[in-house]
Amino acid sequence: MVELSVFQRLRLRLFGSVPVGYRRKSGWKAPIMHYAFKCPVHGVVVDYPHGFHERLTCLRCLEEKWKYV
Repeated sequence: MVELSVFQRLRLRLFGSVPVGYRRKSGWKAPIMHYAFKCPVHGVVVDYPHGFHERLTCLRCLEEKWKYV
């Protein structure tokens, strides 16, 4: 869950994603910009861009998908 300002919520609605700041996980060399975006199943979630196309992925959806495989 992330707290978004009124401006960020407006930008999320208009553009589909909004930067929420740099975050760093253990083992990473440098912080990476994370974005809030709307998942059709889980609502507003936060993730960082993945891969060459820099796609944003809902990790909860991925967990649910692999849970039943």
